[in-house]
Amino acid sequence: MQYTAADVKKLREETGATFVDCKTALTEAKTWDEAINILEAKSSRKAEKVSGTGRETKEGGIFSYVHHNNRVGVLLELNCSTDFVARSDSFRQLANELTLQIVGLPPTYISYEDVPAEVIEEARKAVLEDPSMARVPEARREDVVSGKLKKQFGEQVLMMQPWVKDDSVTVGELVRKVIAETGENIIVRRFSRFALGEE
Repeated sequence: MQYTAADVKKLREETGATFVDCKTALTEAKTWDEAINILEAKSSRKAEKVSGTGRETKEGGIFSYVHHNNRVGVLLELNCSTDFVARSDSFRQLANELTLQIVGLPPTYISYEDVPAEVIEEARKAVLEDPSMARVPEARREDVVSGKLKKQFGEQVLMMQPWVKDDSVTVGELVRKVIAETGENIIVRRFSRFALGEE
């Protein structure tokens, strides 16, 4: 694809990718959308690689948000590996987005792995007892059950929720984007949501 310096600049602003990565993506791609897809795939691979390194994530911070009416608030512990990243704008912006997310769409769990096995099993039984499941072929039944469970818990699991500011992106994808940007693993350790009058 033919491109100009202005195209590279625009792609950097849209994706947050490096100058070199943007040039490479524009060279390899036939269209603008394809260049964005190349950068997103590279970012996702980088985030997976960083997440799997096993480095300790003991730095980070405690972040808070209290809604303007003082009726709901959140405390969030967000961890990373170095204090350098913990002080970065992208890390702090992510913490802010996460606190707003938790206030807006109160999750129960951080990740799908945090959902207790007995809760999943109970939901699984309910799905299997649904009369519509009888019409699903035996070979596909497990995939359908798994899909229904993930959809059901998607609202309760923070990392699976659609981001309140852009529902085409999940919170997990938002976190992975910042992981790729900073080159360091980032973990939501815990959160507490407080609403006036709630137990």
